[in-house]
Amino acid sequence: MHRTTLFRINARRLLALTEAASLALGLAACASGPKIVDESADFAPVDYARTCVLENPEVKSDALKRALEAGLAAAGVSFERLSAGSGPDACPFVVTYSVETRGDVVEGIVFQTFEHGIPRIEATGRAEAGKGLTAQRVAAFTEELIGKLRMLAKQQAQSAGQDAAAQSAAAK
Repeated sequence: MHRTTLFRINARRLLALTEAASLALGLAACASGPKIVDESADFAPVDYARTCVLENPEVKSDALKRALEAGLAAAGVSFERLSAGSGPDACPFVVTYSVETRGDVVEGIVFQTFEHGIPRIEATGRAEAGKGLTAQRVAAFTEELIGKLRMLAKQQAQSAGQDAAAQSAAAK
């Protein structure tokens, strides 16, 4: 089976979205008056074993939705469907999706992930050249997305551990 890597991080867009979200949250907090907020949640690790999928009302294909769910199940993830109005902060880890089409043919799927309501990763999976996107590829892309996120989280945890060890050694 040929496996296509879908995981492309648009770093510039991710930075812009993160800054915009931070600014919007800051302005909203100022406008709403004093409120105690647990800021540690913004930086708390996310358990990718539970994923909330925010429904996209523009995507009418039940086959695509079943393929997303099959990919999550193959990745060992329990999932919950969120209604379209729920918002990306309804769960600690939320995935949204949209499709790229040409005419009536779906050519790609775009995932956007949110951790504690903050945009994190955008990833795109595409159909083979000249073909439409199949349910099997959607499932494979979804499974791969979760795998890549787990790998990134593991690398970040290892890096944080190394940084803490270096700081501890420097303090001695």
